Amino acid sequence: MATAKINAPTRHPDDLLYLTDCRLALEPSLTGLAEIAIKAGWPPKAVGYSLMILSAEMLRQYSDEESQMDVN
Repeated sequence: MATAKINAPTRHPDDLLYLTDCRLALEPSLTGLAEIAIKAGWPPKAVGYSLMILSAEMLRQYSDEESQMDVN
């Protein structure tokens, strides 16, 4: 299986389009992952829900790490 290519950021994080660029960079890989899971037999709704939960957990993890850095 080929490794996904994800474009690096080209804008400054303060740029209004920074998060849009990130979403567009991740979308093909995420869609591909979802398609693989669905082909394996997982229902699309379960795949979408699971990806959402995993994303929320990742966001919480990185938010917790940032707040710990602010304290030190």
